[in-house]
Amino acid sequence: MKYKAEPSSSTVAAKRMPRGYKRYSDYKDSGVEWLGELPEHWEHKRLKFLCRITTGNKDTENKVDNGEYPFYVRSQTVERINSYSYNGEAILTAGDGVGVGKVFHYVNGRFDYHQRVYMFYSFKHAEGRYLFEYIKNQFYKVALAGEAKSTVDSLRLPLIQNFLIAIPQPKEQKSIANYLNKATAKIDTLIEKQTKLIELLKEKRQAVISSAVTRGLDASVPMKDSGVEWLGKIPEHWDIKKFKYLFRIKKRISGQLGFDVLSITQQGIKVKDIESGQGQLSSDYSKYQHVKKGDFAMNHMDLLTGFVDLSVFDGVTSPDYRVFSLDDKCSNAQFYLFYLQMGYLDKIFYPFGQGSSQLGRWRLPTDAFKEFYAPYPPKEEQELIEKHIRSTLMKIDNLITKSTQAIDLLKEKRAALISAAVTGKIDVRDAA
Repeated sequence: MKYKAEPSSSTVAAKRMPRGYKRYSDYKDSGVEWLGELPEHWEHKRLKFLCRITTGNKDTENKVDNGEYPFYVRSQTVERINSYSYNGEAILTAGDGVGVGKVFHYVNGRFDYHQRVYMFYSFKHAEGRYLFEYIKNQFYKVALAGEAKSTVDSLRLPLIQNFLIAIPQPKEQKSIANYLNKATAKIDTLIEKQTKLIELLKEKRQAVISSAVTRGLDASVPMKDSGVEWLGKIPEHWDIKKFKYLFRIKKRISGQLGFDVLSITQQGIKVKDIESGQGQLSSDYSKYQHVKKGDFAMNHMDLLTGFVDLSVFDGVTSPDYRVFSLDDKCSNAQFYLFYLQMGYLDKIFYPFGQGSSQLGRWRLPTDAFKEFYAPYPPKEEQELIEKHIRSTLMKIDNLITKSTQAIDLLKEKRAALISAAVTGKIDVRDAA
């Protein structure tokens, strides 16, 4: 059915149309629920009539570090290889595993690809860039809506072959693809700037903690050599102490069930959802150890991905972790929490570790923990440092949150623009 597109249309498509763009003058019902209306002069065709589809013949064992050509596997990561099986324009997507139905690559050149990767090539009546943008932004509506589900998520060839493509004439496709290439490049530049800003803010965050807990807040005070190589100079009126004189390690096995299970993450201690059955689970939580509010809990088994936090929960955690309390009455627990976390963030603990870092088992032994040195300012100064760090981090974290939200909005804008353009909800021919 043909009809005129009204500027004040109340259709879902119009509500989602990016601002500042006009619509086509005439529309028709596509007859496809998820596709909705199309410009009157557009068609929709199944993918199998627009290109050829095949899979690769290589496995990951064929990849080579620093290989000459890109090797596309079943994820967003692109490996390298010293062979190429195709030279030209193509679209690639994972047939199963990580990235199935979500990760797509547009390639124009020499490359090779995994045996479980689909390649769309030899395009007929279709521009490769246009087809790529359309499939990347519309395929999930079919592939992730239940039609591709099995024991292992995978894409079957008939699902791909019969995927519907909304398509104008090749000249208009090229115009749309050219416009999207320029418009999304501007958005990507803004996203990159916000991403770099977040990285700089995180570096600043870390520097604030490291400087405050090892140098104090007053840059004018006299300094002295701490006698600890990695620590360097500290304020002259500070002392240093070994952990064994500050903390007391505790090992209290629960012996029964019914307690909250606590997980130590790089975002802090969290109560684990054991009902969902997701993540690593224990067969017997009665063998876990108690953690009380105000205790430190530390994953010292992996100095690369582990962390330490001051618990605000009562519960139990892995018997392999280290639970301890601040035993020195002239010290501030929050001050030493920042110091302990710095040990992970700045990799200060790492040189004192043992084990196999390649297997994620680079741990800080008990003896090394007890002998580790810490700055020891007067308690009043520890409290001032703690307040300063918290106040500064709050400001930095607010900026990180705003930048993260800005990135999310830009990504939404990017996706909405592409989706609207390749389905004819907006007319970008003049803009192009």
